[in-house]
Amino acid sequence: MFESIDKLMLAGLGALSMTKEKAEKIFDEYVKKGEVEKDKKSGFVKDLMESADKSRQELEKTVSDQVAQSFKKIKIATSEDIERIEKKIDLLLDKE
Repeated sequence: MFESIDKLMLAGLGALSMTKEKAEKIFDEYVKKGEVEKDKKSGFVKDLMESADKSRQELEKTVSDQVAQSFKKIKIATSEDIERIEKKIDLLLDKE
């Protein structure tokens, strides 16, 4: 039961803006509507926060992957590329 509620909440509020206070407020609304029992609050809030955190992590990974792919397509030097070139320059300067 909590899983379907979690998905609805995350879709409605967005995983990025979920806080413990919001999760508790959502739970209290469900109690008022008679959709959940009051004694299940800690499990509901914990499950909702874990689900929100997982969604945030997945979104961060997706964004990070997309940015990395974009950099490859437009051929922008990465910090690793610059470090590699600096090492080569240092080696060349040491040979002189």
